[in-house]
Amino acid sequence: MKQKIVILALLVAFAAGIAAFTLVYDRAVFDGSRIANSDSCRLDIARMTGSDRHTLEMNAGDTLQVQFETQSGSLHMKINAADGTLLYAGSGKDATSFALNIREGGAYTVAIEARRAKGSIYIQTVTD
Repeated sequence: MKQKIVILALLVAFAAGIAAFTLVYDRAVFDGSRIANSDSCRLDIARMTGSDRHTLEMNAGDTLQVQFETQSGSLHMKINAADGTLLYAGSGKDATSFALNIREGGAYTVAIEARRAKGSIYIQTVTD
């Protein structure tokens, strides 16, 4: 009977240790540099877990130049137009450099989700 109690106590302690490690390991962290302006956003990520959001003021006829690369971990970006329409969603593994033509002016949102990620994102408004 005592042996069963000891084994049960060890299992509970082990489970608690795993839960604590997971919470600490996956907590929000950003190690790198972030520069954000009304017409551009740059993230050079050495390590990131969590999210980031930025708004760009765009005019009709502008072009949004995007360079996006995921080196490790999971890095996902969405770009939404001012009316909420999804313009881009991806992980930076397939399309690493592209341009989006802006048809309507307004506030465009860039949302980034990362989990143990390393990489870079550079978004620049080009005005015609």
